[in-house]
Amino acid sequence: MAKTLCDWSKKDIEKHALKLLRIVTPQNYLCLKCARTACDRHHLCRGVSLEVLQEDADKEAAEMR
Repeated sequence: MAKTLCDWSKKDIEKHALKLLRIVTPQNYLCLKCARTACDRHHLCRGVSLEVLQEDADKEAAEMR
């Protein structure tokens, strides 16, 4: 089986749906390569914290005002 969610095939997703549910709940990280989400960064190849992304978005919005 693939090392990160980004490498999972459709067959892997179907076969391991319950494991997938545990991996993606709660959504704390976003992969910048393929836009998948996961609870831990190590499940994604280019995972970034959603909290950090939200902080950056808030700063950018504040600068536009």
